[in-house]
Amino acid sequence: MRIDNLSHAILFSAEEGSGALPQALSLAQYILCSDKQDEGTACGVCPSCRKTGNAVHPDLHFIVPVNRSASLSSARQPVTDDFLDLWRSSYLENPGITEQEWYQKLEIENKQGAIGVAEAGNILRKLQFRSFDGGARVIAIWLPERMHPAAANKLLKILEEPSPGTYFLLVSHRPDQLLPTIRSRCMLVQVPSKERRPLPREAYLNLEKLLDLCFSGKPSGVLDWAEDMATLGRESQKAFMASALQILRQYYMVFLSLPSLAFLDAASLSTASRYASRMSETFFRRIYDRLNTATGQLERNVNGKALFCSLGFDFFLSLQR
Repeated sequence: MRIDNLSHAILFSAEEGSGALPQALSLAQYILCSDKQDEGTACGVCPSCRKTGNAVHPDLHFIVPVNRSASLSSARQPVTDDFLDLWRSSYLENPGITEQEWYQKLEIENKQGAIGVAEAGNILRKLQFRSFDGGARVIAIWLPERMHPAAANKLLKILEEPSPGTYFLLVSHRPDQLLPTIRSRCMLVQVPSKERRPLPREAYLNLEKLLDLCFSGKPSGVLDWAEDMATLGRESQKAFMASALQILRQYYMVFLSLPSLAFLDAASLSTASRYASRMSETFFRRIYDRLNTATGQLERNVNGKALFCSLGFDFFLSLQR
């Protein structure tokens, strides 16, 4: 992976129990690895990798929803650091820990955890200092949908213009509950469910046809593609949008030289590599946003031909270099 091509803020969107948190921390391990391998993987054995694997790397900072039980009442708003040892042991014991299981560990089953303003202030103070190891640093935010709006607003500027070498990895089960300004500053990665049901072959064919037309510089072919897509039923069109987002997530993982997170067989991985090698970070960011917008337009019954024509040419223009 070319680390300088990695987005400074990545939002992993996933169902609970999908394994998104371990995936995010696998990426954190690569970012912090001091002996990155040529194939774009962490070495797994250097001191940085071992510390990240044990969730104790000093440049890996966690933000998780917390609250105090009745027996730990305090006038000060709680922050993750107050429960850091408990969080580390809970995660290492169960990397697939659920929100409710975490609250049971905190003994706050009758309350909901939150990420408050004090948490945002705590992270901003940490980022004023240099990293411990003199390299990159990672802020892993689990369940950012539990972030108080005031805390989110406080983090907006640093998310938009982080200091060099600072990466935010957000893992959310309900990204629709995040502030739009937070979502817009993150590269979205849709993590498949744990069953990893294969995507429809037709979705790959439709997307690959569009990409081939774009790469070959055939705008008239893009028009024909749009007309074909417009003849599909509304539910089939929605299904294509959802599948295209997941396929592009696979391509993005390959683009980042993290093929193991694409969950593809050898043949599909070869195809993904062929396309991903001709894409850019800007393309992924722009087209993810465009597909999400188009999905919302379909829900509002926008004219299909006009929508797919616009979408097709957005792909075409975004892929021209």
